[in-house]
Amino acid sequence: MHKTSLVLHLLAGVHLGYTVYYEYLYVQMPYLAIYFGVLPSVGGKFKYLTFLNGVLQCIYYLIAILHDLLRLRRLRQLRDYLLASLVLPLALTVSLTFWTLCVIDGESIFPSFIQVIYPEWLNWTMHCGVSIYPFLDLYISAHQYPKRSHGLSALTTALLLYLIWMYYVVYSTGKWIYPFLGALLPVTRICFFAVVIVAAFGYYLVGERINCALWKCSKESGP
Repeated sequence: MHKTSLVLHLLAGVHLGYTVYYEYLYVQMPYLAIYFGVLPSVGGKFKYLTFLNGVLQCIYYLIAILHDLLRLRRLRQLRDYLLASLVLPLALTVSLTFWTLCVIDGESIFPSFIQVIYPEWLNWTMHCGVSIYPFLDLYISAHQYPKRSHGLSALTTALLLYLIWMYYVVYSTGKWIYPFLGALLPVTRICFFAVVIVAAFGYYLVGERINCALWKCSKESGP
């Protein structure tokens, strides 16, 4: 299983690493969309949760590869903590939120002018592949989930920091990162954020349950 784990981590690392590199370098938002205020000019790629999640996954798989090669206890603890608290729940948040909004109103989350410059393979990797790899990782290698309160605290902190970052962009430019948010009433917008956060907590618990079903749970896991 050790060799299989290394192969998976190498495959995921190279695949997602190239994807993030390609998006950062070659997928440039149309200048007119920014000039006319359709998209905010602050933050570049780093204002999008999808891109930030891709970067996070690249960091995770680098750490996982180093652990596969060096077998250090600290690297394993960091690998397991990242997968449980951030990598899996944020990947599912990105994937399920994106595809749910696409079903409801695709143009609001993935406008036509972006589809022109955003290759289909890139879209599927950033919104599907990022969720497939963590589940394969759970299946192939045992992971030690942290105490639930610790894992959920890290996830909550990450989500709140992104919300703060999002509101900073709005404050600086007057434009929402995702234009559909600007069309919502303030109360509706708050409810949307609350649903996304609660769902992310649910994704954390799903990962924890799956890990327990596949591998013997440690006494350290749980509340």
